[in-house]
Amino acid sequence: MDDSLDIFDTVISTEVAHHDVHKDILTKFHPWMPSVFFKSCDSLIELSKKVTKQLKSKHKIYYGRMVTGECFITDDGRDEISSTFKPLSVDMETASIAHTCYVNEIPFISIRTLTDTATHKGAEHFDKNVISASEISKTFVIKLLKEI
Repeated sequence: MDDSLDIFDTVISTEVAHHDVHKDILTKFHPWMPSVFFKSCDSLIELSKKVTKQLKSKHKIYYGRMVTGECFITDDGRDEISSTFKPLSVDMETASIAHTCYVNEIPFISIRTLTDTATHKGAEHFDKNVISASEISKTFVIKLLKEI
């Protein structure tokens, strides 16, 4: 979502939201959250920052907001999501996992390496980049687990 990010850059979540769920669903009903954002675990963020300093990568690592929805993002919907949530990245899974962790009181963080961007979008970019992106994320996660 953020134009400054490129393919193979990694986003580490600081908070996550569903961009296509009405805010009242989460704040006025179970799980009665104070806001629509699922906060990432502070200690996991700090350990991730330690890993970031250790890694020697030609790709950048960003910390910030992620959003999730059930549909692929089109140019029509991009502006509304960006202005409402100001996310670094968008995907179709992260907020559901964060939601489950929140309800079950399990510490959460998401590590996502980009396979496509607003400029380079579509299934062909995903298919072309998914293996390399997975390797980048895997390397980060293994180093993070060693810190834990």
